[in-house]
Amino acid sequence: MHDTRLLVTSIVRVSGTGESSGFVRWVSKGERRVLKTWPILESRFREFDLNPRGGLRGGRGIGSTEDRLVIAMTDRLYVFDRQWNLVAELTHPLFGEVHDILVEPDGVWVTATASDALLKVGWDGQLLRSWSWRKDPALAEALGLGAWAGDAAQVDFRDPRQLPPLYDFVHINGVARAPEGLLLSFGFVASGATRRFQSLLGLPGRLLKGLGLDTSLARPSRMFAMRFLGARYSSSTWLGVLLPEDGPARIVARQEGVKIPNHNLHWDEDALVFNDTHSSQLVRQAMDGSGRRQVRVPGTPAFARGLAPLGAQRFIVGSQCPTALYEVDLQAGRSELLCELGDNVHECVYAVHAVPDTFGEPPEQLWSSAAPPVAAAVDAGPRAAAVGR
Repeated sequence: MHDTRLLVTSIVRVSGTGESSGFVRWVSKGERRVLKTWPILESRFREFDLNPRGGLRGGRGIGSTEDRLVIAMTDRLYVFDRQWNLVAELTHPLFGEVHDILVEPDGVWVTATASDALLKVGWDGQLLRSWSWRKDPALAEALGLGAWAGDAAQVDFRDPRQLPPLYDFVHINGVARAPEGLLLSFGFVASGATRRFQSLLGLPGRLLKGLGLDTSLARPSRMFAMRFLGARYSSSTWLGVLLPEDGPARIVARQEGVKIPNHNLHWDEDALVFNDTHSSQLVRQAMDGSGRRQVRVPGTPAFARGLAPLGAQRFIVGSQCPTALYEVDLQAGRSELLCELGDNVHECVYAVHAVPDTFGEPPEQLWSSAAPPVAAAVDAGPRAAAVGR
């Protein structure tokens, strides 16, 4: 009997220095259990990040072709061949707080929330394409961010000490292929009022930094956490954005009043499927607005995240409490527990990916038993390229 094997990454919130901030798991769908677990490789900048939730913690997106599998961390991509040899480690100064990825035959699309960038890198680490809302004046105005458009800061976005005071304007956290081009998830577009509140709360830190005092209040990552505090008293928006092969980007889906980011995207015939993390639901929404289906993902909180399509409107979705995987059937309107992954109430599933049958069983030690990477830490392009399409 054929068994679908799933690769799953997770984040452990509020994990301290010296503790593992996330895991990679190998899961048998047929046996409904975890077969192997590996701690992630931590970012070398993690000690400088003050965001208590995600920040530089945990594993990120996963993707594959028939020949290559990619596991993303917060500032780099690890590329494996069919035998689970680590054949490349790819990174770039714009890889600040990497989220989901899309793996295609010629390279990897990467969403990076700190730099507000969508990037495509080749298998040799070279930057093939880049795009940001900042370079699309019409989209920036539609987002209410016209005042903040223009060139991004020229810094290494992987290092939280270099981040500008205000960053991560749209929380670009998902990318998927659609017939016309790419679908993007703008997970959390804060309102102008939230931005102003965040700026006000960060004023003491900016003054301290101006005086040359490197305190926790002066760290941009602390300002980011203040944005979510501001969102409690103001509205924020999730957006699905279509980036066609030709022509300008356009907004194709919208959800107002979100307090936490929504996640993941998948094109399903004529509809968009995404995790409504705010409401703990998996949603299928017709692109023409003619219909919508949703199924609740269990959990207290669920924090629904991770999306692996199984076909026929069935998906594997992850949750936080419990840290678990659920099989969600949108047509039948039900969700069923596949298996629990752990009992840490602070651990949340990040990504779920069905691994192609062309890959064998992974080794007992995923990282240390792999061959040395052949393209380690490739900083493609300029130190921090201006982001444009």
